[in-house]
Amino acid sequence: MKLYSLVFTFNKKNCLILALLALLLPLLLTACGGEDPTATPTTAVSDTTASTAQTTAAQTTTATTSSTASSGTTAAAPTAAVSPGSTTSAAQTAPAATSTPADPAGTPFAVSTAGVPASPTPTGALNPDQQILNMAGPDVNTFDPALSSDTGTSFVMRQLYSGLVTLDKNLNVVPDLAAKMPDLSAGSTLYTFKLREGAKFQSGKEITAEDFKYSFERASDPKLIAPDGASALPAANYMTDIVGVREKLDGKANDISGVQVKDKYTLEIKLTAARPQFLAKLTYNVFFVVNKDAVSKGFEQVDGSGPFKLLEYKRDQFLKLGRNDNFYLGAPRLSQVNLALGANAANSTVLYDQGKLDLAGVGASAEVERALDPGGTLNKELVVKPQLNLFYLAFNTHARPFDDIKVRQAFSLVVDRPRIARAMFENKVKPASGILPPGLPGYTGNPGPLSYDIGKARDLIAQSSYRSPANLPHITLYSTGDPLAGVLQATYKEAFGINLEVRNYDLREFQSGLSQKQFQMYLYGWTADYPDPENFLRSLLGNSSPYNESGYNSNQFEDLMKQGDQQTDMNRRLEYYAQAERLALGDAPLLPIYHEVSYTLVKPYVRGLEITPAGVWSLKDVYILR
Repeated sequence: MKLYSLVFTFNKKNCLILALLALLLPLLLTACGGEDPTATPTTAVSDTTASTAQTTAAQTTTATTSSTASSGTTAAAPTAAVSPGSTTSAAQTAPAATSTPADPAGTPFAVSTAGVPASPTPTGALNPDQQILNMAGPDVNTFDPALSSDTGTSFVMRQLYSGLVTLDKNLNVVPDLAAKMPDLSAGSTLYTFKLREGAKFQSGKEITAEDFKYSFERASDPKLIAPDGASALPAANYMTDIVGVREKLDGKANDISGVQVKDKYTLEIKLTAARPQFLAKLTYNVFFVVNKDAVSKGFEQVDGSGPFKLLEYKRDQFLKLGRNDNFYLGAPRLSQVNLALGANAANSTVLYDQGKLDLAGVGASAEVERALDPGGTLNKELVVKPQLNLFYLAFNTHARPFDDIKVRQAFSLVVDRPRIARAMFENKVKPASGILPPGLPGYTGNPGPLSYDIGKARDLIAQSSYRSPANLPHITLYSTGDPLAGVLQATYKEAFGINLEVRNYDLREFQSGLSQKQFQMYLYGWTADYPDPENFLRSLLGNSSPYNESGYNSNQFEDLMKQGDQQTDMNRRLEYYAQAERLALGDAPLLPIYHEVSYTLVKPYVRGLEITPAGVWSLKDVYILR
C-alpha cells in the first residue's frame, strides 16, 4: 500500500523548526480545527473538496498520511494514532521477527488452521458506557475495498469488511470468512474454500459463495475505474494470479473463469500457476466481500461484514465507527471508535496528554525522546515496532533527464542515507540499503550497488548524454510537504550546482499526478500489504503494476521475478527475488532512503490491542477496562 509521503507524524510537528532544518542539514551533514471528533454520532456522511496544489521552494506543509501502497501505498496503517509512521532510536530498530516457513511450500509465513479467534473474555466487569475508543488517523480516500490502495484507508477497510482469510497478530494467514484453510489440488493451483455458514453482512443478509464471486468480478471490472484504464485498478496488481482476471481487466470477458461457485458455501479459485504467496495476497482489501444489493446504492452507507459499521464521516474532520451486532465472531466490545482527522489529528501527543485520545502516534523528536525516557510517565505506555515499509525517492524513467540511467545513478549516489537518518531523524528510522525492509523474508541488509560517492556521481553526469550538470533540463521534485524534499534540494545544489525546484501538493492532487506519471522525481512510500518480498518488488517495479509510477520496465527483472514465482523451495524463490532487487537497485528507478519504526502511546486501560510490523490490523478484540 502506498505510504503517503511522510505520513509520518514525526515530520509533521514543529514545521518551522523542520523548515529551518531543511536549510541547515547540508551544513550539519558536512560537519558530522474542525468539529469535535468525540461528539454524539449521527448517520449523515458528507464530504468536502480537496485542497489545491501548492508550489514552494522547500518548506514543510500540512501532512496527510504516511504509504502504502501498500498497495502498498505511503504513510501509516492506522496512521497518526497507530502508525508505522513514527520513528525510533538506533537501539529500537531491531528487525521484526520473521515467521517460520510452512505449507504450502515456499510460503514465507506460517499458515494456521486455527482461524480467527473470537474476542477474548476480559477479566473484570466492562462498563458499556466506557467502551469508546478515541484515536487519530489519516483520512480515507474511499469506502470501496476494490479501490482502496493506501495504508490509512486500508486500516478503516479492515474494520468495515472481511475476506476469506486474514493475517493474525504474528502475520500468519488464518481463516476469516472461510471456515478453514482451503484444500489444494491440481498442483497447488486449485483452492477450494468452505465458507462459514450463517455469517452475515451488517444488514443481516447471509454471505455466500456467490457474494465472493460477484465481489472479485466487480473488483476487476474496467468499468469500475472508467475512463481511466483498468491497469489503475488494484486488481491489476493483486488478482492476476487467478485464471481469467486478465481477460476481465481487458474487457474480453464478463466473468472470471477461474472463480467458480460449487454450492452455496463452496468457492473454487483456480490459479494460472502455483503461487506460494497467493494466500497472503488473498488477505488484501481488493479480495474483501461486498453486498451486491448495497453496492448499487453507493458507498455512503457501507454494508460490510467487519466488526464495525460506518456511523458518520466528514472529510478532514472525523470518522466514527459503531459496533456491528451481526459480526460473525460476536459483536466487538467497543461500542464506538472515533477517529480524529485533518487538523483535529494535529498535535496528537498533546491530545493524548490531555486525555482526549486513547492512542497516539508519537511525532516530533522531542516527544519520542520523552516517551523513551525510562523514568518518564509515558515510557510504560509506549509501544515501539519496526515497520515493514519503505520511504523512497523515485525517478520517472520516461522523463528527461531520468530517461538516462547514468543520471539516475548519479542522483542516487549523492544522497547520504545514513547521515540523513542521523541528522534529520536522530537515528529514529533505519537507513535503507535496499528495497525490502528488515523483518521481511528476503531481507539481507547487504549494501546496494549504489552507495554514497559524490565523485563517482559527477563522473557519471559527465559520461551521460547530458555531459554536464549545466545541460540538464529544469528538474522538479514533488512531495506532499515532506521536509526531506528541501534537504534533497540543497544536496543537489551542492553536488551538481543545479537549482532543483520543490513542489508540494495536497495528497489527492499528488496521487492524481502520480497516476498520470506527470512527475520527474518524487518522494513516496510503501508499506506491506502481505509479508512477502513480491509485494514490494513487483508492486513498485513490475511492468504491469499500477503502482509502478516510475515507469521502470526491465525484461531481465521480469524474468527473474517469474523464475522466483515458480519456485516451491522458499530459499530458491528468495534467491531469484534478491537478484531482481539488486538489478533494479543498479538501474536506479528509485532510491530507497529509510524504513520507519512506529512509536505509539497506548493508555493502560486500552486492552486487547495488537500493533504489528504492518500496523494495527483490527480493533475487534480491543476493549476499555478502567
